[in-house]
Amino acid sequence: MLGIKLALLLAILAAGAAGAALPLLRRKSTQSDRILGWGNSFAAGVFLAAGLVHMLPDADEVWTGLGWDYPMAFVLAGFAFAFMLLVEHVLLPEQAHQEVHAPSGERFARIAEQHHDTLSAYAVLTALSIHSLLAGLALGAQPDLSRALIISLAIVAHKSAAGFALGISLARSPLPTSQSWRLVGLFAAATPIGGLVGALVGEALEGRIASSFEAAFLSIAAGTFVYVATFDILRDEFPAPGGRFAKWLVLTSGIAAMGLLALWT
Repeated sequence: MLGIKLALLLAILAAGAAGAALPLLRRKSTQSDRILGWGNSFAAGVFLAAGLVHMLPDADEVWTGLGWDYPMAFVLAGFAFAFMLLVEHVLLPEQAHQEVHAPSGERFARIAEQHHDTLSAYAVLTALSIHSLLAGLALGAQPDLSRALIISLAIVAHKSAAGFALGISLARSPLPTSQSWRLVGLFAAATPIGGLVGALVGEALEGRIASSFEAAFLSIAAGTFVYVATFDILRDEFPAPGGRFAKWLVLTSGIAAMGLLALWT
């Protein structure tokens, strides 16, 4: 199981690095903004269904099995949602907020623009890395292979888009290229680091404590996933004019795909 998790974490690392590398390498296509919007919308559907259909019910089942006559999974998910809202919409500096939450159609146009605020790049890195780390912890702590695969699929679906937002911020900043690539490495490694920590802690714990650890991180990750789908993606994609029906179709297909997976997991 540990070997499978390591392979999944490497795939997630590659997805994040590839997404961040795109704007740094100045690759550009007339269709890229549309494809990014569709990819973001599909990722939102995957994240939303992963959180609501898979992770929250699973976490609630574990809490119930531990004897909790209380909706602990939903409470923790709610607090996780509120925490991510605090990080990305309350504490994030305005310049960084605009870059993290720009519609995909505007992101390619911003690559050529320059700003002189290195703090924004670091703020974007911090905000994006926090939910990457939390998702990694949930993946690492997960003892069930099917759940681990579902969490990994959701993370990969969004990691490249999140990396793209970071890459644009770095491309527009006055940071040296070498420093930008180091920050890309830190972002790409956030989920694998969280996954390794979660896996090591999960392996070290046994019995009721291990189950509580698993349930807690499943609950927190579920709230994070719902946040990413709604406030981190859909809030940015759908206000932008044009292509909304196509994005809705792609979003729905992501939800449907995860719903079908629930038949076999």
